[in-house]
Amino acid sequence: MAWDFKRMEEKENERRRGHLHFVLMVVLTVAFLVVGGCSLTERMGTSSKEARTPELEDDILGLEGEDAVFSEEAEGTKVTLYFKNQEENCLVPVTQDVPKVTGIAKATLEALFQGKEEGDLKPALPKGAEVKDLNIKTDGTCVVDLNREATKISGSDPKDEALAVYSIVNTLTEFPTVQKVQILVEGQIIKTFAGHIPVDMPLLRDMSFVKS
Repeated sequence: MAWDFKRMEEKENERRRGHLHFVLMVVLTVAFLVVGGCSLTERMGTSSKEARTPELEDDILGLEGEDAVFSEEAEGTKVTLYFKNQEENCLVPVTQDVPKVTGIAKATLEALFQGKEEGDLKPALPKGAEVKDLNIKTDGTCVVDLNREATKISGSDPKDEALAVYSIVNTLTEFPTVQKVQILVEGQIIKTFAGHIPVDMPLLRDMSFVKS
């Protein structure tokens, strides 16, 4: 009986060692899979991001670029500009297309100053006139800052000066957000535009200079 008991004890010890070895292998295997799997997932995730992000950014940039070009080349809006007639005694409204941009009022005034003649019509402002800045306030006042060359009206007839001033005012007040226009020259309020027409206060639209 002693010999049989000893033999049984040895077998039980072997079984326990085998079971412990199995449990240890399972634990090590699970730990390896968990750690290795997370690492693999992270690496795959990183690779996936690295592969997709540049292409996605390129697509977005490409679309934005195409939209910008399309807007500049194809999209426009109609505006009304006031030019001087051939006799230089009144203003005549002319509809033109200008690029549809954020600062549409400034773009419109720049188109007025460019000197593009419309048949017998011509700009009321002298060559070299430029818009330095333009801002529309919430009360409907459009403050437009011009360069000094804009005030160099040829001749001494006050009507030429009036046509230049109201060419600006009537063009800008075509926009529903503009109720009146304050003209600055080189950032300063001046008493008269070129010696005759007062511009030290905001001016309202005046259609008396416009040919009906």
